[in-house]
Amino acid sequence: MVDQSVSVLWSRPLHLRSGLQAMAVAAGSLVVAERHSRLVRLDPHSGARLWEQRVEDCWGTAVIAGERCLYLSQAGVLHCFDLGSGLRLWSTPGLTRRYHVSVCGAVVLSGGWRGYHPLTRVALADGRCLPFDDGAVAGVGPVAWPQPVRWRPDGDGAADAVLVAGSGLPKLLVMAASGAVLGEWSLPEPVVVSDAGGSYGVSDDGRVTFLSGRCTVMVFHPASGVRVMWRHERDLRPPTPILYEDTLWLVDDAGIAVVDLVHGAVTDVRHLPQGVVRASAPVSGGVLFAFADGSLVTIDRAGNVVARTRLSARVGRLVPGVNGLTHAIGEGHLVTLDIAG
Repeated sequence: MVDQSVSVLWSRPLHLRSGLQAMAVAAGSLVVAERHSRLVRLDPHSGARLWEQRVEDCWGTAVIAGERCLYLSQAGVLHCFDLGSGLRLWSTPGLTRRYHVSVCGAVVLSGGWRGYHPLTRVALADGRCLPFDDGAVAGVGPVAWPQPVRWRPDGDGAADAVLVAGSGLPKLLVMAASGAVLGEWSLPEPVVVSDAGGSYGVSDDGRVTFLSGRCTVMVFHPASGVRVMWRHERDLRPPTPILYEDTLWLVDDAGIAVVDLVHGAVTDVRHLPQGVVRASAPVSGGVLFAFADGSLVTIDRAGNVVARTRLSARVGRLVPGVNGLTHAIGEGHLVTLDIAG
């Protein structure tokens, strides 16, 4: 039974096919690159423009960190703006062929797509390039987008850190902003590095899921480290696993599978749209999946399809917002969806 609705709250043409990572979302804020050379902040509820700044291109990476907005253009310039006013605080050139942008405490980490360039460190306060010993990640191969975490090895105080993994070695590192390795775990196989962006799924309670090889789902917890969560019978595909409490949503060779981790039961979802899954995001009551034909499908914890809709433009990335909103970007359009259930 369909008991949830997915409706378009507002949409905005970007006038050019912006990069999928050229959008960042935080409470009360949505930033996106558009029209080849503009970075704009929008009201996530209405789509109204709040400020606009010039950048080199619209194929870069946007990140919101507290009261600051970062944009790394494809041309290799890292910009920092005041999120509230749009004032440009600093710009640092010379980061060509970087792609990842992660904030760890007072440091911005950037690195090359598919590992073409090692991670670099830039001061969040003023954009100064900082010395960085990249020996900690040497040999891991193309690096997955570093995932910010709060590291609690003793269960007490938490410190800013990032997860670092690559496709060359079967291991996962926890690294401080300084580059120091705080923890390390062996994995069954290397982490699957996604060309589309992040390789990790983050749940509300801080657990981080990722694929180790094509059939194993691993989970990292800031207080307990890394363990195998699930071994699947079929090969798994991007997007990354989504975990909510004791339920796991996976995309595999047959379609979509919903796993009850308590009982070890797998529900294969039937009657799905044609085409591959291009994006997914947790929503109230389940997970929203975007398919290659423009279809959007919400699947609940029991594996039921509880909502369907279709957009004229295909979606390449879904990002959860607040108050039931989900933001979708793809094919030159930005769409904000209202998920009601």
